Amino acid sequence: MTAYLLGNLIGRFVLSYALIWLLMFLMLSRLNWRDAFKRTHHWSGLVATTTTFLIGLIAAQANGAGP
Repeated sequence: MTAYLLGNLIGRFVLSYALIWLLMFLMLSRLNWRDAFKRTHHWSGLVATTTTFLIGLIAAQANGAGP
């Protein structure tokens, strides 16, 4: 595994986590950042993060992005 691929995967996962946290912060936690972290680390938040990550990988692969 190259450093480029590892960086791409880690970056994509961090952005997926940030997106889910932002959605939790704005919609479900009523602008309470601590509650948003709790909701993101709940099993449903982790499933949403993983799903977002995998959808991004599949979309990138379908478009021919990557090495």
